[in-house]
Amino acid sequence: MIYLILAILFSTLIFVVMRLFSRFDIDNHQGLAWNYATATGIGYLMSALNGPITSPVGEAWFPLSLLTGFWFILTYVLMVVSSQRSGVTVTSLSSKLSVVIPTLFGVLILKETLGVLPAIGIALALVALVLVVGGKRGAENETSKAKPSVWIALLPVFIFFSTGIGDVLMKITEKANTASDLTPMIAFIYGISFLFSLLLVGYDLLKKKTRWQWKNMVGGMVLGGVNFFSTYFVYHAMRVFDNVVLFPIYNIGVVCLTALAGWLLFKEKLTWKNYLGLGIAIIAVVLIAFKP
Repeated sequence: MIYLILAILFSTLIFVVMRLFSRFDIDNHQGLAWNYATATGIGYLMSALNGPITSPVGEAWFPLSLLTGFWFILTYVLMVVSSQRSGVTVTSLSSKLSVVIPTLFGVLILKETLGVLPAIGIALALVALVLVVGGKRGAENETSKAKPSVWIALLPVFIFFSTGIGDVLMKITEKANTASDLTPMIAFIYGISFLFSLLLVGYDLLKKKTRWQWKNMVGGMVLGGVNFFSTYFVYHAMRVFDNVVLFPIYNIGVVCLTALAGWLLFKEKLTWKNYLGLGIAIIAVVLIAFKP
């Protein structure tokens, strides 16, 4: 249970730190690069403390870890933009309601049990997502004065699917890794994300869209520490709980804590649709987590 509690705490902090990227005008791409570099470094340092580090090539988890590393950066780029444009609470809800995807994966592929009430919960989760996306204009936008575009309106939908698929990839790599120490695999995945992030930073430098600043490094390193331990604790929680139990409880915990953080720290305002969506989301994940 401690793994699940810590996973919820560190995952909530990810949203808060990414929101602060906007407040302190931290370059998103540089910040993400330092984030992945830091997460990779922490992973290999922890691995070295547990014994010699072996080559990942040939490991059962190696092929999919490449895709997972790419998926991490794709998802986080979307989340950074959405946190700044759509609000931290809407972004959190959109990503955490993707609980539908790994839950269905657990039922259909892993043959985990899903009763009638959890099935109703999945349907309610989809309704909640529609309400949240439809009412997202109630969240204040502190950083962008541009008019809402179709791309901005669809950001929560993209995050819904990318986060859900990312959860499935994590579960597959966890099942493929039979070692007791998961840190080498986590470090490798973040290392792949770091390589892709260098492409983004390199493009920005060539186009002279960015310049070196210490705050980008500091912000990215803070995010990297939070990011690594969030992933670390989620992976370990996967070894204790089934998908149909883990992801609903994990997601509702992060949704509630993030909503509280958005209200207390960023003064985010929500419309009645957002509040209704949040209420339905809570009911939905409770039903999904229900087991007789």
